[in-house]
Amino acid sequence: MQKLKILTSSSNKRSCHFFLLIVILLLTAASLSQAQPTRFAAGYYTRGNERFKKGDFDGAIADYDAAIISYPRWAAAYNMRGCARYEKGDLDGSIADYTKAIDVDPHLALAHFNRGKARRDKGDLDGSIADYTRAIEINPRLSSAFNNRGNVRREKGDLDGAMTDLDRAVRFDPHNAVVYNNRGLVRRAKGELKGAISDYNKAIEINPRFVEAYSNRGNARQDGGDHGGSIVDYELAITIDPSFAKAYGNRGLARLFQGDKVGAEKDFDQCLRLDPNLKPFLEKQIERAKQRPGSRQ
Repeated sequence: MQKLKILTSSSNKRSCHFFLLIVILLLTAASLSQAQPTRFAAGYYTRGNERFKKGDFDGAIADYDAAIISYPRWAAAYNMRGCARYEKGDLDGSIADYTKAIDVDPHLALAHFNRGKARRDKGDLDGSIADYTRAIEINPRLSSAFNNRGNVRREKGDLDGAMTDLDRAVRFDPHNAVVYNNRGLVRRAKGELKGAISDYNKAIEINPRFVEAYSNRGNARQDGGDHGGSIVDYELAITIDPSFAKAYGNRGLARLFQGDKVGAEKDFDQCLRLDPNLKPFLEKQIERAKQRPGSRQ
């Protein structure tokens, strides 16, 4: 029997905002190990960081430009300019900056980590894994690198490798809801539904407003035939975030299994209103759901 692919949600911690405080602290320390930048360069770099925190990425880039002109060997400034370019969607520009940061300081783990994120977004999964691996070699306790490498390995179908990485991420960062959510995705893909649900439960315990974890737990329950339980989870996700399109799509599939065509159609319509890009995938899953044993037409 072909397994139904429900809309899942992983977390790569893609936004540089999430790591900003850690990034700035570590990069400031890293910069001190190099020849000291001029006071002029340091002033622009500091203001760039402030602008970055406020979401003024163009202003941050301009400040990092000035810092680099004054002190061209500052790996931290290249890395942060790469983060600003990444936030603007300039993947090629961000990769160029991360690469320059690595050229200046090959041991800057965060530059390898950030380039891994950008490469993954460009579809270069092997290059992404190589960068996360190098970041881990430099900093063997960088849990975010284990998390992200695990996600990429799952995308490539290497479920055992993904599980190993996410186990390590949990070990190093046991209070991080994201890594439990992502390990749950791997366990579900391996057919370990009880383990997946346990991980989603832990993620929700840590962060009771973790929308993706409720939706993903609903997916696991739906795989196990608990359509009522899955609907409860999707509704919890929608209550927390009414704009979360995937939860409507998944609730629609569960309602279709229960024979509630009217409710299912309403959910599908709302899903596509919120995210029209889901239409091809959702249509495919609706057809599979209709053909799946146990669905009531």
